[in-house]
Amino acid sequence: MYLTYDEYLELGFDKATDFIKLEAYAERHLNAVTQDYYMLHSLAEDTNEYRVQKFKLAMAIQVDYLNGLGDDISLSGLLNNSPSSVSIGRTRIENKSAGMTATVGRTMLSTEAYTELIYTGLLYKGVAYQ
Repeated sequence: MYLTYDEYLELGFDKATDFIKLEAYAERHLNAVTQDYYMLHSLAEDTNEYRVQKFKLAMAIQVDYLNGLGDDISLSGLLNNSPSSVSIGRTRIENKSAGMTATVGRTMLSTEAYTELIYTGLLYKGVAYQ
């Protein structure tokens, strides 16, 4: 568990109705974009306080984002339940990626959570060269 309920509240969040379930899903989403960094390294022992705080803030944001989605918080559920077009009178609006505007690509990570991670180094996808 990367974020406790008390930490979640201390960060100013309080919308999560099922925090334990949502935190587990948020972990999966953040692990996917950070290449499992905190699965391989201890979050509690990380000496980079900036990175730790930004990561926990991203976790809290992601928990709230998932809470807002309702019962189906999987990527396939979001894609399947989102309409690809809407018609009002003679006006038709089509969106091939409906429902995904608030996420980064097809990751289910909210853009707001992703933004918190930008300057932490956790999103780096390069190869170490020596």
